[in-house]
Amino acid sequence: MKLSALDYLVCPTCHGAFLLKEGSVVEGGTPGSGTTSEVIEGKLDCANCAKHYAITRGVPRFVDEKSSSKTDIFTGSRFGQSWKSFPRMDERYRQQFLDWTFPVDANYFKDKVILEGGCGKGRHAKIVSESNAKEIFAVDIGDAVDVAFANVGRMPGVHIIQADICDLPFKQSFDFVFSLGVLHHLYDPYKGFLALSKLVKPDGALCVWVYGRENNKWLVTFVNPIRVALTSKLPEIILNPLSAVVAFVLYALVKLFVHPWSLLAKRFRWLPKFYYQDYLSYIARHDFLELHSIVYDHLVTPVAHYIPRGHFSAWFNKIGVADPIIRWHNKNSWTGFYSHKSSEMASMHARVAEPDLSVTQPRYQLEHKNP
Repeated sequence: MKLSALDYLVCPTCHGAFLLKEGSVVEGGTPGSGTTSEVIEGKLDCANCAKHYAITRGVPRFVDEKSSSKTDIFTGSRFGQSWKSFPRMDERYRQQFLDWTFPVDANYFKDKVILEGGCGKGRHAKIVSESNAKEIFAVDIGDAVDVAFANVGRMPGVHIIQADICDLPFKQSFDFVFSLGVLHHLYDPYKGFLALSKLVKPDGALCVWVYGRENNKWLVTFVNPIRVALTSKLPEIILNPLSAVVAFVLYALVKLFVHPWSLLAKRFRWLPKFYYQDYLSYIARHDFLELHSIVYDHLVTPVAHYIPRGHFSAWFNKIGVADPIIRWHNKNSWTGFYSHKSSEMASMHARVAEPDLSVTQPRYQLEHKNP
């Protein structure tokens, strides 16, 4: 934990300020390396209610198992295993991240203080940091924080925090808050969304990406029951090879059929589109290891909500946002964005409306009219 984090952290119980306990172990940064001092082991004392929170292996630990949802804690532990199994950082994550957060682009993060709700192995924190953010606080409820700290925790301005999204230890101090692929795994997704929205500054912005209900009936009907009843309970020694077998079939499908068909479809516009083509074409860019990670990710979780557009839009309406940008991403998921700055919202709406010259339709479909 970097000492600058104390400017943003507050006690999740009483919102009091923290003091770093004397005797904490601090490792200094290396001159010229771009690294900074890190508190590796220690304790944070609340100056108000006298509660104590440990700092271990470089990460402050704020999860209270008595108050957090047992379901969320278990889900966090399962995803922690997932990220330990697939800790690789890949340059392809950058474009994937920008696709999820569009209309936000890489220039948007410059000099901002940013919060990520659900950081996994730290891949998005790395991208944000390299895009010249002032500070990025990356939060996760489970052991994924240890993978994230190993990957990016010593980068300048990157803070890895173990905490519950629904009970965060921060002031309302963030220029931009985002959460990608996380809220739909919470016991109460809207509660997590609401908690994140409360930390956005009065002139800040928020972006979230969730699984959509539309076009995902096969997942809801067939995969979800199997995941809940079986695969989310399997030990790593069984789930890893099982997901590898499924990933091999998926890899063969996207490489031998989907990718060639998509290339032909760009040349011959009359070729019909097949079911789930947008998503399968999108993941065809990945290698086998990444597809294995994607399959494992889908099978390991005990909770996955598939959220209809109407419900997703209502989240924003409930917090007073009348006109959010809602995108149907790859025709199987939803991205939502809003900014408290009217001028910024106008420019983001304009970006979404810009045509992609490589296709005949607008770059992104804003909503699904007939779900």
